[in-house]
Amino acid sequence: MSFSSRRRNYHLVPHRKDELIGWMKSMLIHSFVLDALESTAGDTFSHFETLINEHLRVSKSQDPNDQMSRLKQIVPTVGTFHTPLPLRKAFEAYNTKYSLTKRKHICISFNEIRHILNLAQIMAFVEEGRRMRGLSMSIHDYEEEQDPNTSNESSNESFHGPKLITFDGDQTLYSDGANFESNSELAHYIYLLLRNGVFVAVVTAAGYEYVTSKYEMRLSGLLAYFKNKKLSDDDCSRFFLFGGECNYLLRLGSDYKLHAVNEHGVGGWMSSTKYLPETPSNWPEDDIKTLLDIVEESLTHSISDLKLRARILRKKRAIGLIPIKLNDQLPREGLDEVVLRVQTTLTSKDNANRVNHLPFCAFNGGNDVFVDVGNKRVGVQILQSFCDINVEETLHIGDQFLKSAGNDRAARDVCPCVWIINPDETTYILKNILRLAGVISSSHSDEDTAMQNDNHEKKVDSGDGGVTIDHDAKNVSMDIDEMARRSSLAEK
Repeated sequence: MSFSSRRRNYHLVPHRKDELIGWMKSMLIHSFVLDALESTAGDTFSHFETLINEHLRVSKSQDPNDQMSRLKQIVPTVGTFHTPLPLRKAFEAYNTKYSLTKRKHICISFNEIRHILNLAQIMAFVEEGRRMRGLSMSIHDYEEEQDPNTSNESSNESFHGPKLITFDGDQTLYSDGANFESNSELAHYIYLLLRNGVFVAVVTAAGYEYVTSKYEMRLSGLLAYFKNKKLSDDDCSRFFLFGGECNYLLRLGSDYKLHAVNEHGVGGWMSSTKYLPETPSNWPEDDIKTLLDIVEESLTHSISDLKLRARILRKKRAIGLIPIKLNDQLPREGLDEVVLRVQTTLTSKDNANRVNHLPFCAFNGGNDVFVDVGNKRVGVQILQSFCDINVEETLHIGDQFLKSAGNDRAARDVCPCVWIINPDETTYILKNILRLAGVISSSHSDEDTAMQNDNHEKKVDSGDGGVTIDHDAKNVSMDIDEMARRSSLAEK
């Protein structure tokens, strides 16, 4: 069986699905079958938008008389939303580019709905920024022709995007198991975010305690780019890395190296966030040891029971199942089985009480399974508190949001999220954020483009120019065509 065929069949398994997107797709199939999508799809997305807004209102309500939202009744596993989502505008912008409603044989796919949700989340940040300034936005803002403008590196007073952006590491900033080495385009966009006053943090499962050289190796190309651009001390201070999901906090210094942030004392990140119930400073060491012992027993049994050629690697606040030989490939189904067994074991009533309901994260890392004490919900929440950023002003970008084995899913509880599947999509998400925020346009005339991949930029920006938004007299292109074209997983 080919990899593509295996992937298609594997996504029929319930634990590899997203129920909300699956339901949205099923609602659109009815109109597609009746050949009525062109006249009804916009209204259908308006209905989705209404249900999400109602769910948002009910989830924030303190009124005991408020009932369960209609969306929660339809999709019981639906998570938390933190901003309204302009889904109709996002769909109309996407449909203008791709003519989804003109198709007669292929209905709107899971992947396309994911892109539309991502676009709607980006639009939500911009619309809120424009609302604060008394400006309005309509779908026509996203459809005007391109009028090239230069980038504005340091216009943080007019920046209307999120104030804190957190990233997963593997498969989000760099390929799985690799390092951030030579992606100058992505590095450039992260640099522009920092120059415009945005706090940026990598929240990764990689946990090397406070051995900063190992984290620096994973981000070597990005840090070298900052050094080459002479990123200012203030801008450097807004870049963080959270290792082990939420266990080891590091900050970029003026020497372009990562430095451990004090845990305790004045300004210590643990001390200043102790009021958060799940912060690591509130975890008893005995409970941590007990949790790791329980997981180790489960992993040991799984290796024997499933006949996996794997061994156990235990760290201070994490434990993993890894191949015996570096190049051995462990079966994906077996790894997911191990994750589900660990989750079932730790969430059983007896074990949950034994570890006082410590937060944890069990996930399939592609060719291993790791269980961390803590999760990205805790990591993002600590960063919000430490940087004094509101939930609605935070965005998390990651690739693992499936309910069973995704370690980015927990971040949905504390901030808006964007679901990508590879670093190319991350690049275009950031490009769209910066363009909609009025920082860059599709035609760069400043010196920074010399550090980018010229051929790649020409491919992206030549031709029809994408969907545009006029933002304070700056026309900003939306490269949603590139986001979709570069998405290699058809039904993720």
